[in-house]
Amino acid sequence: MFSSLRDRLLPLFPSFVVVAGVLMPWVQVDPNHEGPVIAIYYPGMGSGLELPHGVALLVAVGGLSVLSLAGRRLRRAELVVGVGGAVAVGWFILSWQGAFVPAPGAWVTLVGCLLLAAVGAGRITVARRKTKTVA
Repeated sequence: MFSSLRDRLLPLFPSFVVVAGVLMPWVQVDPNHEGPVIAIYYPGMGSGLELPHGVALLVAVGGLSVLSLAGRRLRRAELVVGVGGAVAVGWFILSWQGAFVPAPGAWVTLVGCLLLAAVGAGRITVARRKTKTVA
């Protein structure tokens, strides 16, 4: 059964947020750091595409977006990708200390993953309510 246009487009906004975050830098020199900073380039300083987290999230949300536009209902997949992405990006954010800190791209990606998880969880809740009222 095909879903409405609203249901097809709902997961696209969090997916766009995730893609925007992945395309932004994930690591930067701490603006409050005083003293010398070693001249080193960490993966993620250019964009999140330099990291396995970013590539995997880009592929996952791209696939979810295409399938959502095709009318497939992927509530659990949205929830799993959102929670899994939030855990991976959250771990990445917590792992940086010292002269280098997470850049805005990591935070934007985290927000997008949390939004995707919320959309997936909300759609599961709505679907369960509909099946209970029908039965």
